[in-house]
Amino acid sequence: MPPPRLLFIDNLRTFLISLVLLHHLSITYGAAGSWYYNEARLEGLDFLPMLLFVVTNQSFFMGLFFLISAYFTVPSLDRKGAGKFLKDRLIRLGIPILIFFFVLSPLTVFLAVRAGGNTDLSFLNFLREGRGFGFGPMWFVEALLLFSLVYLAVRYFSSKKTAETSNSIPLPKDGIILLFALGMGLLSFVVRIWLPVGWSLQPFGFQFPHFVQYISLFMVGLVAYRNNWLEQISFQRGIRWFVAAQGLIFIVFPALFFLSGLATGGSSDAFVGGFHWQSLSYSVWEQVTGVSLIMGLIAIFRKRWNLQGTTARRLSDSAYAAYLIHPPILVGIALVFRDMHLHPIFKFVLLAPLAWLFVFFLANLVRKLPGLRKVL
Repeated sequence: MPPPRLLFIDNLRTFLISLVLLHHLSITYGAAGSWYYNEARLEGLDFLPMLLFVVTNQSFFMGLFFLISAYFTVPSLDRKGAGKFLKDRLIRLGIPILIFFFVLSPLTVFLAVRAGGNTDLSFLNFLREGRGFGFGPMWFVEALLLFSLVYLAVRYFSSKKTAETSNSIPLPKDGIILLFALGMGLLSFVVRIWLPVGWSLQPFGFQFPHFVQYISLFMVGLVAYRNNWLEQISFQRGIRWFVAAQGLIFIVFPALFFLSGLATGGSSDAFVGGFHWQSLSYSVWEQVTGVSLIMGLIAIFRKRWNLQGTTARRLSDSAYAAYLIHPPILVGIALVFRDMHLHPIFKFVLLAPLAWLFVFFLANLVRKLPGLRKVL
């Protein structure tokens, strides 16, 4: 039998998907990062709030996705067996990848290119010319499929006794968790000496500068399920970690921002990679902040949002579809409102609720299309 549904995890997943939408929309209006359509470029102190938003997101949200995914990968393989598990992964992960690569990515690129006046082609002719194909944000689904296949291979070649071991490792103490975060920070720094933040392996879109966290937290998720760790994080303990994260976000990072010269328009090159103290500081900050937020959010959601009404259930059911379809919708909304003359930050704040509602509304409709409910 499948394990009981953890409603707080469903709600947490909806929250994370929402952050992904807002993260990409913020890049449209001047935040740091790569996106299909960029309307503004911010500098100095105007840049700080948007930068703070995206680096905070980056510190934890994709890593937490991998942890949660791994947590449910274990019982799925236990229940289905290798053959059915593999078939399920290929359907649930492979088909959305193909849909995005061959349809949604070209549509998103077409909208951005057409807005810039760089093509007079129709969308069908754009497709016929083979333009715009790519994985975009679906790099996460690609990586998850790869990680799942590796885990399946490890389980297949390991003994059943090892695979079935459970409840033998207690949840680590705070000091061990902090050392784990520091270790991820140091390893990330080493990787970024050669592969700075923003580097990705094409055409797959794997951003190896962040993969130390993704691989580590996927492994944590596997162990967490066997030992019931998510249920062991007390609310009080989670609050302590969450409060620590706020200090790192609103005190430590702005200090790094000013010390690195970014407030006066300095280059971010030393910040994102290379053998520099700025890169070391940012790498460690990112991982410690990310782990602190993860500990805090898991405890808070389990305590406060471990229930669902009709709306919350519909949102959680539509979250995967929202992740799949959000790029062309966000670009389309930005283009509709591009002649609205507002400061980019105000424009982002104004359009964020509209974009969020529209993406989830359409995601709910997409799930009802024939054949897609089982996939999405």
